Amino acid sequence: MDMSFEEKFDQAIHALNQSRGAEGVSFERFRAEIDFAKQFSELFPDKQAEWEGLILKAIEQVTKSIAGSGAVDMERVIGKAEEVLAPIGKKAKEYTIHCCGHAHIDMNWLWPWQETVNVSHDTFATVDQLMEEFPEFRFSQSQASTYIAMEEYCPEIFAKIKDRVKKGQWDITASMWVEGEKNFVSGESLCRHMLYTRQYFKQRMGLKPEDIKIDWSPDTFGHAHTIPSIVSRGGVSRYYFCRTGPGPWLFKWRSPDGSEILAYNDKGGYNGTIDPNAMRWLMCGFVKETGLKDFMFMYGVGDHGGGPTRRDLRKFREIAKWPVFPTVKLATTDDFYSAVEKANPKLPVIDCDLNFTFEGCYTAQSNIKRANRVSE
Repeated sequence: MDMSFEEKFDQAIHALNQSRGAEGVSFERFRAEIDFAKQFSELFPDKQAEWEGLILKAIEQVTKSIAGSGAVDMERVIGKAEEVLAPIGKKAKEYTIHCCGHAHIDMNWLWPWQETVNVSHDTFATVDQLMEEFPEFRFSQSQASTYIAMEEYCPEIFAKIKDRVKKGQWDITASMWVEGEKNFVSGESLCRHMLYTRQYFKQRMGLKPEDIKIDWSPDTFGHAHTIPSIVSRGGVSRYYFCRTGPGPWLFKWRSPDGSEILAYNDKGGYNGTIDPNAMRWLMCGFVKETGLKDFMFMYGVGDHGGGPTRRDLRKFREIAKWPVFPTVKLATTDDFYSAVEKANPKLPVIDCDLNFTFEGCYTAQSNIKRANRVSE
């Protein structure tokens, strides 16, 4: 009985890994490209058999080249194999991974306000320095409260943020004062979040409501059915979230009154690192479901701040040169959402709460929730 491609692939990879020269940066690149090519080929049934043959040929070619006892020019060997995979690489470059750096900062979560200010300062100072070292780096940051903290306590950092915003390097994703509760909180409270946030950024940054189209809610433990109705009246047309949303990656979220916003359900989470294996799995799953050629990958140390690292940005520069991989860009959230809106795909409509997991989350940390009730 003839072996399946999967069996041939596994055997070829085993032989490759056992080869004497199976190490080094070039080899790691080739392994990542091979794994991507295999998964990417599954998206194109009409090309799959042809591309699987190219994949096996490239692996065999590298295995034979590094199996001997003499010196090996690994970069040359891998380059020849990448030429074999060129038809796959050419198609892959039609797809773009928008790498959006951000820093998730929990506001005073089991630490005092002073520590939140310090975390924001250190994160934003690092981001500014990275922008000096990596001019192509773009950064997205939510929560008006972090900006006002810098304005009040760290004006030198606030001045740098304003400069980066003006240059287009810093993407403000704050349509709300904080990344807050989206179930128990009243509609009036959400409206005031938007009202004061819009006023603040207009006064401090000269930004109009339509300049900040996104509601950034990655760490929110439930999203009420009425959210699209409320936020769309404040100039929001895009929604980003990660939690409590099993279902499609990308959809139109509709409220009972018919209001709709474009929602992105990030199944990769919001504290990622730029890693080719994670990127390929997530992107291929997204493309298979949506048919789109643009994918958003979030990266950056978070919860207690931190943001993107030099390791992330160095890895980006490395991956961006790979011939058998999608086009990879350091981008803003606006780059991705604008590309989706331009493509105008036919998306599923979700007409209900996004509220399926995290049982018991409304009884945890009851002292904080009681303080919120007292404040109201």
